[in-house]
Amino acid sequence: MALRFARLTGGFWRGAQAGRAWFWSLLLGCAIILGVFANVTVNRWNGWFFDALEKRDSESALIAVAVFPVLVLIVAGLGVVILVARETFQVHWRHWVTAKLADRWVGQRRFFRLSLSGYEPANPEYRIADDVRWATEPVVDFAIGLLSAVITIITFIEILWKIGGALTVQTGGTTVVVPAYLVLAAIIYAVLVSLLVTIVGRRLPGLIAARNEAEARLRFSLMRIRDHGETIALSRTETGERLAVARTYDGLVGRWLAMIRQRGRLTWITNGSGALVPVVPLLLAAPKYLSGEMSLGGVVQVAAAFVAVQNAFNWLLDNFMRIAEWLAAARRVNELADALERIDGEPPGEHLAVSTSADGSFRLDDITLIDRDGRTLVADITCALPPGATLHVSGELGLGKAALIQAVAGLWPWGRGEIGLPSNAFVTAVPHKLHLSEGSLRAVLETGHSLPEEQLQGVLRRYGLSTLAPSLDETRDWDRELATGDRQRLALARAELEQPDIILLDEATSAFDTDAALELLGQLRAARPDAIIIAFGQGAGFAEVATHRLLLKRAGGVVRMAQRQPASDSVAPCAAPVHAEPAE
Repeated sequence: MALRFARLTGGFWRGAQAGRAWFWSLLLGCAIILGVFANVTVNRWNGWFFDALEKRDSESALIAVAVFPVLVLIVAGLGVVILVARETFQVHWRHWVTAKLADRWVGQRRFFRLSLSGYEPANPEYRIADDVRWATEPVVDFAIGLLSAVITIITFIEILWKIGGALTVQTGGTTVVVPAYLVLAAIIYAVLVSLLVTIVGRRLPGLIAARNEAEARLRFSLMRIRDHGETIALSRTETGERLAVARTYDGLVGRWLAMIRQRGRLTWITNGSGALVPVVPLLLAAPKYLSGEMSLGGVVQVAAAFVAVQNAFNWLLDNFMRIAEWLAAARRVNELADALERIDGEPPGEHLAVSTSADGSFRLDDITLIDRDGRTLVADITCALPPGATLHVSGELGLGKAALIQAVAGLWPWGRGEIGLPSNAFVTAVPHKLHLSEGSLRAVLETGHSLPEEQLQGVLRRYGLSTLAPSLDETRDWDRELATGDRQRLALARAELEQPDIILLDEATSAFDTDAALELLGQLRAARPDAIIIAFGQGAGFAEVATHRLLLKRAGGVVRMAQRQPASDSVAPCAAPVHAEPAE
């Protein structure tokens, strides 16, 4: 898992961001090394000062006191450098990883394709927004701690070895010499505590991952109530929603309690070790001090060195909770990245073929659409539309309508048959309810490039939205402020500005009566006379102005073309004559 995460995020040190990444990495590394040597200097100062006190050497003690502020200033300054370098590096690294994942998720409409695929991980937006932070920030702290621990062990063991020396023990007339006994004691103590932590806390990463998943589910349940507030309030279904949230929270509480119990077991070890560490070196150094082999300054030095070495050896112990949380977050980020890579591969099973039509027409050749489990949704649809044609698709569409729209838009991969599109055709879909993110109307209307103010205001006026023209640059929650009819007018205006070659209308004028709907669609046709318009589920009046008609019916759960009268010879048929007829 760690290697997979490293491959995913290691590009930060390559490419356009490499200079920034290496600058902050090297600055942080140098500051950490200097910080450790500053701590060693403080340790030596302790020996100097306490030895001076023991000898009642006032001159040496005063010099030590005068030097101490300089050491404090150096240590504090290095601490500031480490803090700024660490947090700046964390911000830039998280920004790079978040941008990479977000671009991949949004790019090429993968967010939608992923939802269709069946292997979308739960709450991908939470993984990008929160899990990336929990998966990147601790790594920097881990690197700092590990580098500091290694250097600390090397430098402070030298102090333990040099000042502590060997311990001579007399037992029954036998002399036993234990070389570097303080070093051995520090290593044995650290190994024992680390083994206990690993054994007792081995289940913690899985419990933290389960807790995070439950937190995401609760957030999703609450967001669902907010997003569907009007429908829930009007239909008085808040009781069911409240029970659903309660069930979700009960599951979260259960996972929290399981994690708390595991942390409680781990705390027995961590707190016990924390209480023992300062005392153990004093007990070990006491025999040599009482025998006169070690000075008071030496005792203070080895005690501080023992604690420093112990803390360095116990780096895993001190960071076990954070490592467990990091593993859980890294796993969730890896799962999202793997899912995004997977959908870029070949779709599983049978899939549609897309080709370029030589005559600029739009064709559906024996199209059968299936879901990811192999169940048939739409069967045997055949259609041919020349430039400028208008097709009215009606009947019992069900799930087949959404699948057919998505297939034409290039989002539905599963099925058989061939879709023929004009060369370099741009396909746009006008939905029943346009999604409006918080921001300005200009951002909604400008589709990838800036447009003149006059053009934007003109298209709003043509589609009956003159009152919105002065508010183009106002940042408001338009998703809540605009009624369904105004949303649909805005969606049609946006479709005109996109200048598409194929326009898919998904009940795009359902909020209007027939005359108003035909007037709006007439405006769209006037703006794009050569575009192919395919209208799904429009009112019956729309069939009268369509050049082609297609009636679909459900049979055995599958949407099929209904049998109708043979096509007239005067108009090119939309399908095989036994299935559909062009409008008269």
